[in-house]
Amino acid sequence: MENSGYAIEARDLTKRYGRKMAVDHLSLKVPQGSVFAFLGRNGAGKTTTIRILLNLLDRTSGEAYVLGLNPARQDTEIKRRVGYVAEAQRMYEWMTVSQLEWFCAGFYPTWDHAYSAELIKAMDLPANEKLGSLSRGTQAKVALLLAMAHRPELLILDEPTAGLDVVVRRDFLEGVIDLIQQEGRTVFFSTHLVHEVERVADWVGIIDQGRMVVSRPIEELKASVKRIAMTFDDTPPSIKPDRALAVETLGRQVRVTVDDFSPKTLERMKTYKPRSMDVEDLPLEDIFVALVGEKE
Repeated sequence: MENSGYAIEARDLTKRYGRKMAVDHLSLKVPQGSVFAFLGRNGAGKTTTIRILLNLLDRTSGEAYVLGLNPARQDTEIKRRVGYVAEAQRMYEWMTVSQLEWFCAGFYPTWDHAYSAELIKAMDLPANEKLGSLSRGTQAKVALLLAMAHRPELLILDEPTAGLDVVVRRDFLEGVIDLIQQEGRTVFFSTHLVHEVERVADWVGIIDQGRMVVSRPIEELKASVKRIAMTFDDTPPSIKPDRALAVETLGRQVRVTVDDFSPKTLERMKTYKPRSMDVEDLPLEDIFVALVGEKE
């Protein structure tokens, strides 16, 4: 599995808690060097999947590989080569940033103190202040420092901006991508805040109720999912096209959202004989809602 070209692979992965299927036969491929956004509503199965990938949770069935390694048998090697930031990550609040950096360095043979110092400066971290006195946004940056200072090949972020305000979220994510992508490494981050993804990710995977709904490059997804607005002279006909994600009727206008847009799609829509027809590009948030329903 070492040379598969994927930083993460999962095949038919499941996790069951009694009758509840938290991860339901999920298959996933994260290309090496990509910035991959793992999207889903709260409770969709994102954190469960990540914890299985890092061997923090046993899987019920299926296969998983991280950097070509099996988490169940090679988790120590995975932890050496992967940086991980958990949602609401807990750290020793009585330590200063410098003390915590020194403490964590002892666990990683590849810890780069010079790089760590660069990160502290780049993220404007107060090296001599205790963690407990820092804002949530600054604590999130400290967690990122600890995940990156050993120069991981893969950075996994689980809801890294949860609880942060919109400005801090934007700066944090853009800073992460800029830092890690300078060396062509892979970033895999989960979030339910869809609107913050388009600025930073080039791949997206959408999970709903433990199942993978779609996984593809963002630009490919946006080229495929379109809304076609048709206006009619009189009461619109009943429109039920194949592969339609949504059909909305507003007076004399019908808006159809499709997930396989092509010139043939327009030809099919013309058979309904609308007076006018417009094709609308959709932001990722609208695509997400069309695929899985309203987000929180």
